[in-house]
Amino acid sequence: MSAPDDRSYYQILGLPQGASSQQIRDAHRQLARVLHPDRLGQATAAEQALAERRMREVNAAWSTLSDVGRRADYDRSLRAQRTSPSTGPSSGSGPGSSRGAGAGVDDTYRDPQTGRPEEEHDPDAFYAKLRQAELDPDEEPLSEWHFWLLRRGPLVAAVLLGLFLFVATAYAGGSRSTSGTAGEQAVATSAPSRDCVRITSGRTANRVTCGSTNDGRIVTKVALALDCPPKTSYVVIQDEFFCVSTDPSVVGSVAEQTGG
Repeated sequence: MSAPDDRSYYQILGLPQGASSQQIRDAHRQLARVLHPDRLGQATAAEQALAERRMREVNAAWSTLSDVGRRADYDRSLRAQRTSPSTGPSSGSGPGSSRGAGAGVDDTYRDPQTGRPEEEHDPDAFYAKLRQAELDPDEEPLSEWHFWLLRRGPLVAAVLLGLFLFVATAYAGGSRSTSGTAGEQAVATSAPSRDCVRITSGRTANRVTCGSTNDGRIVTKVALALDCPPKTSYVVIQDEFFCVSTDPSVVGSVAEQTGG
């Protein structure tokens, strides 16, 4: 009644021999989820075949250990194998060894490299145990670090990529802002304001910069000369009426000052 490759049904489920019925049920359910065909859509044919073989072993273990009577018979067979003269503690792979069907009182799963029992509350150790149970004997075992990297590596990569994109975007935005400010300053320096006038004759005037000799600052543009506000006078620039003033307290809108 022992399982293939000299492993006991308890070892197939990753449980000690004294496991409760609830522990057996939970272990079977968790292994069934791991080995379910829906989770192997991207697996190779060899991996799928291995999963099917492991699932048959898990189901066989569940069929025996979930039944009280069959489990009692199975436990008696394990005890008989442990006391059999043909096998003993020195045997390499039979009952009595760490992988034997009757592994003794301590059926805790042990790391194949260190020989230390793995803690069930450690998720990385637990998944490492599940994966180790799925491997072929000749396949090199993976460390817990490899399992951590396989499970959390994509998330870490996504976080690092997000940080890189955030920094790159912020840097590019700062560069555009700096170049835009520099461009505005260059325009302001190279194109001085021409919001003042110089009268040439009568009311006719030309636009000039306010830093040069002038006869007033443009306050607003109007349709008729009589529309100019108080403290201003009108001039004509290219057949258009503008209101000008030498009083700095008189202001108009920028659009009006520049001729709208």
